[in-house]
Amino acid sequence: NETEDYEQALYLLVQLQLRDIVGELAIDDLLARRREISTTLQTGVTAQAAQMGIALIMVGIKDIMFPGELKTIFAQIVSARKEGLASLERARGETAALRSLANAAKLLEDNPALLQLRLIQSLSTGDGNTVVLVPSFDALKGIAPGAVPPNNPPASP
Repeated sequence: NETEDYEQALYLLVQLQLRDIVGELAIDDLLARRREISTTLQTGVTAQAAQMGIALIMVGIKDIMFPGELKTIFAQIVSARKEGLASLERARGETAALRSLANAAKLLEDNPALLQLRLIQSLSTGDGNTVVLVPSFDALKGIAPGAVPPNNPPASP
């Protein structure tokens, strides 16, 4: 039957052309550029199909199916990318937290009175169930020099 021969010939023509196109692409490109691949395939096959007396109206890629082994590898790649992005995001968060701590330390160093204000703020927001031990200002001198005002006697009137 001639129809079967034409169908078989067209099928082989499309398969060979498609393999040539797909062989040059990475998996990500293959999935992302399906329409472009269909257009390239139609352009490549139309002239040869016309020689067989077949007019192609449209060529399209419906599904892309990978062998099981490739599916597993692709899933591993996707998983590794997600883990990499998550690690990068964690590292960015840690860097931001460290930068914030460094800025706070610099502020306390440049403005020793901030330590006293922070201590007072902590005491005022404490719960009734919280026990707060407040070190003397002399003890604070060892922790943060300059955080404690000097012991100047008040000026006499």
